[in-house]
Amino acid sequence: MADAVTDWLNFRPLDAPWPAPFAEGLTAPGIGTLLLNLPIALALLDSSGRITNGNDAMKANAGSRWRPGMRPEAMLVKDDAELLTRALADVLAGGEAHTLRLALAERPDEVRDIHVIPTPSSMGGQAVIAMRDIRDQIRLENQVAAVTRLQAVGQLAGGIAHDFNNLLTAILGHAEQLLDRFADAGPEHDAVTEILKNGQRGANLVGQLLAFARQQPQHRQLLCVSDLVNDLRPLLVKLLGPAIDLDIVAPKGKFAVRADPGQLEQVIVNLAVNARDAMDGNGSVVITIADIPRRDVAALGYEMMPAIDFVAIDVTDTGSGIPPEIAAKIFEPFFSTKPQGQGTGLGLSTVYGIVKQSDGYIFAKAGPGGRGTTFSLYLPGRPRPAAPAAARETVKLDADPVPAGRRVLLVEDEPSVRAVFARGLERKGCIVTAAGDAMAALALLRDGEAFDVLVSDVMMPGIDGVELAFEAARMRPDMGIVLMSGYAELPRHRDADARGIRFLAKPFALAELVSAIATAQPLKP
Repeated sequence: MADAVTDWLNFRPLDAPWPAPFAEGLTAPGIGTLLLNLPIALALLDSSGRITNGNDAMKANAGSRWRPGMRPEAMLVKDDAELLTRALADVLAGGEAHTLRLALAERPDEVRDIHVIPTPSSMGGQAVIAMRDIRDQIRLENQVAAVTRLQAVGQLAGGIAHDFNNLLTAILGHAEQLLDRFADAGPEHDAVTEILKNGQRGANLVGQLLAFARQQPQHRQLLCVSDLVNDLRPLLVKLLGPAIDLDIVAPKGKFAVRADPGQLEQVIVNLAVNARDAMDGNGSVVITIADIPRRDVAALGYEMMPAIDFVAIDVTDTGSGIPPEIAAKIFEPFFSTKPQGQGTGLGLSTVYGIVKQSDGYIFAKAGPGGRGTTFSLYLPGRPRPAAPAAARETVKLDADPVPAGRRVLLVEDEPSVRAVFARGLERKGCIVTAAGDAMAALALLRDGEAFDVLVSDVMMPGIDGVELAFEAARMRPDMGIVLMSGYAELPRHRDADARGIRFLAKPFALAELVSAIATAQPLKP
């Protein structure tokens, strides 16, 4: 019968009659027995709105406020009591049932769904109050809201990144050209240098947002995590300071990971800096690398992780720990416990985005007694190659690597960016033909014009840069390809990357574009 009553309370139409077993059970003398045995909180009210009988579940909700003949409003916080008073008055005057979500006086951080329902005269009362514990439901609603909020921020970041990076590209490009005019020390030189510095800060901020949104271009390669972390030791020691001990436990395991080395380094550095700030400059940080074979994944206790091989990276500090009330928010962008002006709140959200974009998982847990925190990263493990991994590719930015006369087809839909690149490349000796979109560029190729290199933006109206690159390569198989983008959709980006297309992430220095043009290769078949 209890299940039937619960279902009825949850789904009954407002004008539905009471179920027969319940109506019969509430008539004296069976009312006391029925109320006491039901698992939901129930109380019967008289014509004055006072409780004449209630079960143990209702008494537990009332707590120390429970007394015979009490008004149910006494169980609620002051602001909510008035809402219940109005609902009771309406029901006792012959109105329909009400459902309210109200907070308890003894536990104001908890709310209950409260049903106020008129009763038949045969039941010896005028109304019934039923309370439903919805803490699990509230928890789920909060989790869904948090996920939705994170997705919205990610979509916003991805949506504005391309346009914002175009603005920064134009600003930095013009500033670079101004710096050539004011090469000597002086007020003008200092002002342009400051423009460049702040423009780069803006670029870094957009990069962090893109990392959170998982839309940051990646250049993945097979990495030994132990080697990467050990190579970071000098930088980490400098960042942590002399009062913080750093211990790296990184034996070479059987597994490697496929990730962007620069982004993985950023993850380690961000976690180390976060640990430093949590310890106020004194304490210790331990970074541990370990293989997690697939048979041991279930023992970790994280149901969402598949049973595959992983490489685990644990970063443990001896700081103040993470208070439980903010634990669910630490990966949200712009959330920070630091004083205003001492952080953007993007450190951990950047870490989260990079780990997720790398197909990994990240968790945070408090240390013994709530002191200290361990951030655990799990990246899919792959068999380590027999030969050492190739050294990371570096690009040497020579003073003028592009020979005079290199013919460049520049495709960019943003006029300011197109102008600054065309002017900069022409000053380096290139012969530049500019087009505002892919259709105009294809028309030039169809007319038989010859070019050594195609330089194109990725995100353009109509045909995007990747499609243009593939079509241009079909028409001119010997032409080098360079694509530039504020961000790139990952599936297209990886497809193009596999064909040997060189990507430049906006904003970038003119020297990087010049070097990319000098080393651009035709597409692989």
